[in-house]
Amino acid sequence: MARLRDLNSLKIIGTISTFFVLICVLLSISSYARAADEDNCLMCHKYRFLGRIDENGNRINYNVDPRIFNDTVHRTIACRECHNYIKKIPHDPVTEQVNCGTLCHVITPFSKERFSHQHIIEIYNSSVHAPKPDDSPKQKEAKPGCKFCHLNPIYSLPKHNIPYDVSLRRCLNCHQQKGVTQAYKHITHRIRRKTSRSSQEIVALCAKCHADKELMERFKVSQEALTAVETYKRSIHGESVTLGSQETADCISCHASNKLHDIYKKDDRRATIFSKNINKTCQQCHEQTNRWFVEIAVHPRSEGAGNPIVYFISISLRFALYGTVFGLVGLMLLETYGRKRKGIKFLLRHGTSWRGKATPEKSKQKIQKNNN
Repeated sequence: MARLRDLNSLKIIGTISTFFVLICVLLSISSYARAADEDNCLMCHKYRFLGRIDENGNRINYNVDPRIFNDTVHRTIACRECHNYIKKIPHDPVTEQVNCGTLCHVITPFSKERFSHQHIIEIYNSSVHAPKPDDSPKQKEAKPGCKFCHLNPIYSLPKHNIPYDVSLRRCLNCHQQKGVTQAYKHITHRIRRKTSRSSQEIVALCAKCHADKELMERFKVSQEALTAVETYKRSIHGESVTLGSQETADCISCHASNKLHDIYKKDDRRATIFSKNINKTCQQCHEQTNRWFVEIAVHPRSEGAGNPIVYFISISLRFALYGTVFGLVGLMLLETYGRKRKGIKFLLRHGTSWRGKATPEKSKQKIQKNNN
């Protein structure tokens, strides 16, 4: 009986321990986004298949994964900081877009002021991408807003980074490890390049609109602008990016400064590709430039109209290329024919395809036949 009581006690202890572990796991999972979920939004939005199908048949997912969200740039922002049009929970169907220019309640550690994207919004509003008062409704709808390019990026550290516990070891003498780690991730995520996206991602993002000729025709752009993606991919820059280069100029490298959102038409004096600014833009990558260098077409076209030199050089190079290839193939066929006439056998053995010597009798017979 005593042994039975001991077994029952062990079972009870095991059950309680398992239950306690499960509670701890659940609490740890829910604590990931606790700071940003003051209104308990994850009570509904934690479910993976929460969503709906809109009037156009598009499937929209409203799930928020707390583990992923905890490692993004917005992890400390409460939900209603951005979705400030929600006045009650549970909320009514959402009909408004998020305004990225809203003043946040997050206090930046250096300026001690509330954070805001307003400065970037002002730059964006003056750019070619922002809707203008004289734009038609279709043009306003087609222009990209903040969320077209930006979502909620996950922090990514450089591939060849020094571990934070080594590079920031002295900081940990005074500062908490969690805060220093987050600051390290934020700084290294932002300053290693002009943008945290790769060159391939930048080109693919810009091409979503600029490669769509039907969309671009709404803005009555020039033929040069309609073929911008096509001609860029044909250039030395585009070829290098296609092959995986991370150092070659992409769209942002030439068309925007370090502010990234200040993209203007080429005849705008503020544009980085304005005739008087293009030399400075090229010098970001090329140390020695001059007025001849900057006239080299970054978006080369092979059409004859308005570009005769490039057109004729393109034709000449094509003739040279195809002439060389077909010439070599023709020479190979003539060589093969000559060897077969001499009786040399065609064999694939021991690293060569030709075996034997020319048969003297066949050669003499062919010579005599030719003489007759």
